[in-house]
Amino acid sequence: MTSEIRFGWLGEARRAALRTSIAAEVMDWSRAWWMHHAPGEVDVRSIEPDSLYSKAVMPLVSANDAGVLVLHLNGKSTDAIGRHLAGAAGDEDAGLAQRIGQDALEDLALRIRRKAGAMKVAALCPDVTPLALEHARLGAYAVALSLGRMELGLVMDRRLADGLAPPSAIKGQSLVPRQAAIGHAALTVTAVMNFGSIDLAHLSDLCVGEVLVGDRKLEDTLHIHVDGHIAVANGHLRRQGTKRAVMFDGVSSQELQKS
Repeated sequence: MTSEIRFGWLGEARRAALRTSIAAEVMDWSRAWWMHHAPGEVDVRSIEPDSLYSKAVMPLVSANDAGVLVLHLNGKSTDAIGRHLAGAAGDEDAGLAQRIGQDALEDLALRIRRKAGAMKVAALCPDVTPLALEHARLGAYAVALSLGRMELGLVMDRRLADGLAPPSAIKGQSLVPRQAAIGHAALTVTAVMNFGSIDLAHLSDLCVGEVLVGDRKLEDTLHIHVDGHIAVANGHLRRQGTKRAVMFDGVSSQELQKS
């Protein structure tokens, strides 16, 4: 079971490419099977795979070595789907409606598998959803597709997803020393000295010109902050010509705790 878990999340660019590819196949499928086909009534949108997962309703699963595809019927029977596609309102010819629904769903799965390069036929059968298709973090990709009032859920594993939207080739990047990689990054450095404690009454009626005297000495330790984050080092105040300077004397204990 865990041998199926081989991949991680798909990036947003891959998800967009998958939705576009699936939408094109669904549009052609709808044109071939739906009696009242209208482009404006066909919709395909990306969703999270776990929003379709249900222990109460068994989906239709098409699986082989080339990948796994799952269709969630959202509680509809295949004959109800067949009646919707054929535009039949009554319960007559239930057997024909069921065959239409089954054949149409088989054709949808086949179209998408072939688009992904999986030419070997894999029939749709009621089955439990494989673990790798329950969550996006395991590489699954899911869409909700609508034909008018009928909505279905479709999930595929990473193998089929890679066939529909192949990952871009990544050129190898040469490694550089850490110092060279971060050496020119601009940062704001702040040296903070504790002022000490005073009575709240001293702050209640402050006015311009008043002086507050803390209880800390000028030679007390400074805490060095980078870009407003926790202190990364300790130091002491010094003078360098006409400028203020800070002499470092160790890494901050806060930074050590964070690491």
